[in-house]
Formats: sequence, structure tokens, C-alpha cells
Amino acid sequence: MLVDYHIHPLGHQDRAMTAENLKEFMEEAINKGLAEIGFADHNRYYQQFDFALVQQVAKGYPELKVRTGIEMDYTPGEEVEINDFLEQFELDYVIGSIHYLDGWMFDHPDYKAEYQNWGLDELYQTYFNYIKQAAQSNLFDFLGHLDLIKIFNFKPEGSVLDIVAPVLEVIAENDLAIEINTNGLNKPVGEFYPSKEILERAYQLEIPITLSSDAHIAQRVGENLIEVRDLLRGIGYREIATFKERERKMVEL
Repeated sequence: MLVDYHIHPLGHQDRAMTAENLKEFMEEAINKGLAEIGFADHNRYYQQFDFALVQQVAKGYPELKVRTGIEMDYTPGEEVEINDFLEQFELDYVIGSIHYLDGWMFDHPDYKAEYQNWGLDELYQTYFNYIKQAAQSNLFDFLGHLDLIKIFNFKPEGSVLDIVAPVLEVIAENDLAIEINTNGLNKPVGEFYPSKEILERAYQLEIPITLSSDAHIAQRVGENLIEVRDLLRGIGYREIATFKERERKMVEL
């Protein structure tokens, strides 16, 4: 079974959430053979959310299960504010993501030069410390693009697992899922988030996995998920996580 829980119908505010827009995403999901999809726009665009419209349009596609969520930026120290924000909505899931380190939007190409001001080991330690705190916050259902910090192919000198493995243990202790996100193939790093070695350790720790394309246009819904399924099965995964009303259910991959 294939799902795609990380879809952005608003993109980066470059379109409105209209019925026609949503239909394009749902029809592409059906064409790709997906069983479930989830719309989860960035929290900073919340004034344009229209979850009622999503459910209305979904009624025209009974063969497709459609979920609604939010991709929520996590900032250490703002747990109460994040919780209060999320309580406004009736959601199937919340993705916890890190896009900012002390105000630096590190995944935006306009700000890539800032990487030169960091030692990469220190940068990775800082980023994954944010991930650790997000995992401990009890705010999220799964974590998005776990190693997004590699987006421009800047990597630490040693094994990334030396940095990530302790954080994976915290994720496991907090019974949190992670996604495998195919959008990294479209970025300079040219590989999935997270890397295979991280996924292998996640499997050893019995961390649940869900599937995501991070599609910002309809044509990318379900992108490369067949390859993801093969990768996960090769590692040992036989189930993936699905979500409804903030409850996780494991289904056959």
C-alpha cells in the first residue's frame, strides 16, 4: 500500500486552495495508485487553510482516503505557543519540521552562503539537537525530512550516524514516526531524506515510517514512491504508518 502524507496544495503561497487545485492533486494520486494522501501545508500559511473544502472535494473521490494535517515548524522554547496554535484545528496528523536555525532558513538557496560560517560537524550537531527537542516535545505525529540539513550536499567529515544515532534513540523512546521524503532527489544532495544508513538504524530501533513526496505541484504527488517501497523492503520494513484523528495505524507496505 502506498500513501503520500506530505503534500502542499498552497505550494509556497503561489496558488490558492481551490476545488480545482485540490482535484488535480487527488486525481494524480489516483493515477499513481495511492491509497491515501494527506494535505499538510506550512503553518505560516494557516490563514489560507480550508480543511472543509478538502473534505468536500474528497467526497468526489471515494476510492482515495484523504487526510488533513499541518507541517509545523518547530522552534525550541516555543512548545506552548505551538500547542496552542495546533489546538485551533481538527487534524489527522502534524508533521514536525525544522526549516530555521536561530532564524536562518537554511534550506533556502538565497541563504546558502551562511553554511560557510559553520563548521559542518557543529552545524549538524545543532540541527539534530533541534530534532531531538522536537521529538521530546510530544507535539508531532511524525518528523519531516529528518536530515534536511544536507540539502545543499554539505556533510560532516565523519559518519553522520555518530551524530544522528543518539537522536534516533530519542525518537524511538518517544514512539514517534518519521517520513521518507523523496523531494531530496530534486535538490543538490540528490538523495532521499533521510539517507539509507539512517533508515537502517531507524529500522533496528523499530521506528515507524511513513511515505512522502513533499509535492508542491500536483504532478509530483507520489513521486518515486515505488523506489521508496523497494528500498524500505530491502531494509526490512513491511509496514508503514498511516494517520487519522491524530491516531497512528500501521498497514502493510
